[in-house]
Amino acid sequence: IFPTDSFLHTLQKIKVLTPLKHSNKQIQSPKTNNPVFSHDELFPESSYHDNYPGSELSWLVKERDACGVGFIADLKDKPSHDVVSLGIKALSCMEHRGACLSDNISGDGSGIMTSIPWDLIEKGFGGKKLAERENRGLGMVFLPTDKALYVKCKNVIESEFGKDGLSFEGWRSVPVDENNLGPEAKKNQPKIEQFIVSSTKSKNGDELERILYLRRRITAKILFDLGLDWHQDMYFCSISSRTVVYKGMTNANSLSLYYLDLQDELYQSKFCIYHRRFSTNTMPRWPLAQPMRMLGHNGEINTL
Repeated sequence: IFPTDSFLHTLQKIKVLTPLKHSNKQIQSPKTNNPVFSHDELFPESSYHDNYPGSELSWLVKERDACGVGFIADLKDKPSHDVVSLGIKALSCMEHRGACLSDNISGDGSGIMTSIPWDLIEKGFGGKKLAERENRGLGMVFLPTDKALYVKCKNVIESEFGKDGLSFEGWRSVPVDENNLGPEAKKNQPKIEQFIVSSTKSKNGDELERILYLRRRITAKILFDLGLDWHQDMYFCSISSRTVVYKGMTNANSLSLYYLDLQDELYQSKFCIYHRRFSTNTMPRWPLAQPMRMLGHNGEINTL
């Protein structure tokens, strides 16, 4: 992607770059073919990206101290496992945008957001009769490993997500292979479970999303008042009637090896947002991996 004239002149306006005055080598704007900035100003030192088209503006891509993020979707709006597989493959290509801990295995974080793979989720409920899919929500939650806190968190969730016209349908343990975690990630690994809620009043779409959002916020406040650290003891990766987030303190290549669901052909989605985290001013933690509940971002100017 070559920056537009307006973008380059915006940099000039805010004094990131100064206008071209004298230079032996000039950079041409792809739209107007007019010189914009001097090569010496853009590249005070030689770049290691000199061998690809457009390398005269390699400063836009050579900075790597930010997360990697991307998006894949089926243009015909059809769910498939291929979309998930391609998202995981693309995520593995983002490993250079992330970072690892001192054990060189535990990652700052990686994850994907997809549409809910109901065929896979329903299999874990053993044929239990559930509401129509459009009237359901799926929660993906990190729970504490301490037995007493684990029970307390689950009790609060079951109680609070049985209000406002919701019915709590049950829990599903998310299958994982912790052998694909590094020592640091394994030491801080939470219990990971999913739960289904359904609307007893046939709510769906934005209306159901609003109810789920409010119940999540209320649940967080109750747990906080009970003395739990919301970001340490428990965390909602997602709670939605539309999307689910699988994430953790893994590197890009280990995410699908850790979460066995991602290898299942029944895991089908219309889209996949993938993210590899580079921690800047915070220590890596499971809840800080991305995508977050609504988006994934790389700390620069790109948000999906």
